Amino acid sequence: MNRLVALLAAGLVVLVGCSQKQEANTTLPPTSAAETTEALPSRGPADMPMPDEARMRDAAGAEAFVRYYIELINRTSTVMDAEPLRDFSDGCRECNRIADDTDEDAAAGYSYRGGELTITYIEARESDPTSVSFTADQAAMTVVDRSGQPVEGLVFDALPRLSSGATLRWDEPMQSWIMVGLTLG
Repeated sequence: MNRLVALLAAGLVVLVGCSQKQEANTTLPPTSAAETTEALPSRGPADMPMPDEARMRDAAGAEAFVRYYIELINRTSTVMDAEPLRDFSDGCRECNRIADDTDEDAAAGYSYRGGELTITYIEARESDPTSVSFTADQAAMTVVDRSGQPVEGLVFDALPRLSSGATLRWDEPMQSWIMVGLTLG
């Protein structure tokens, strides 16, 4: 019985302490959930910035980067600006060839009709460097001159199921993947 009285008395002291008026704490303790990480700087052209998922250093990020890079190639059909292709390339011969051809065609006053690449399958294999296998369909393409007329020898049929691949490396300062190899077809 003495124990029961002691426990009840202790509980009463706690309850009385809770009912007394106290000043509220005006500051909250820091929490890890409240901390923010610094946003990554934007990469890519202003009209087509790289999506966040393409900046993840895993297989899904590598796949998203390849999809983004292919969209940059497609972008050259409308804006004839190959600089972004070079920005995300490190010794990638095919990337540089596509960029050089685009620059030469733009300087000649040519533009592109069609030729868009559509990825139909993609799979990344994490390694160093990272390999990404993909299949793409390329729409028919016509290179036209300033007057809109097809340039002789620069009309191409559609190419379905191009067995393709990319080799990527992670660039730590850029916090981005970089193309070191590209094969289309």
